[in-house]
Amino acid sequence: MKSADCVVVPVSYFAPVWVYSFILQSENVIFEKHENFVKQTLRSRCQIYGANGRQLLTVPIEKWGNHVPANEVRISYQEDWQKIHWRSIVSAYRNSPYFEYYADEFHPFFETKTELLFDLNMSLHQVVMKLLKVEYRVEFTEKYISEYGNSVLDLRKNDLVLFPTFQYNQVFEERHGFIPNLSILDLLFNVGPDASEILRTK
Repeated sequence: MKSADCVVVPVSYFAPVWVYSFILQSENVIFEKHENFVKQTLRSRCQIYGANGRQLLTVPIEKWGNHVPANEVRISYQEDWQKIHWRSIVSAYRNSPYFEYYADEFHPFFETKTELLFDLNMSLHQVVMKLLKVEYRVEFTEKYISEYGNSVLDLRKNDLVLFPTFQYNQVFEERHGFIPNLSILDLLFNVGPDASEILRTK
């Protein structure tokens, strides 16, 4: 993967590995704050490696009309999705090499109700960056721009895209083979402190 001078990324729920590859290899990262929310994208869902293969986790949101700013979308708690997500994560990664090291960093987010999806996603991202031991300055878009020039890599329209990837050991790899570009959780729990170096060099 080639690094970019500037990359614009959506604020996502446990973004996939390929997003973090761009984040760590780019000189300037800008998070999109003023776009309208797009359903069924990485903004509200992630993929992990469960016992049966690729598993999708989706954060339910409250009903809303058209053209709602992404930073105003409210999370729905009509169902106990937090318990479902955490149980799924534990089931998928409890036997991974680094689950015990990192689980306590994420568990509190599944016991506390955050009002806005944007806030939850950014808080989770900050924890991920801390575990990756990457110092950075958070920068947001000041307004919505539909198209950027060639000097800016726009990742907002790429959802669950399988960019050229790299392999590492996964918990259920013997059953289903290697599954690329899952949530950053998959990389962290499986390779631990090596995750940052892998993301920077692949």
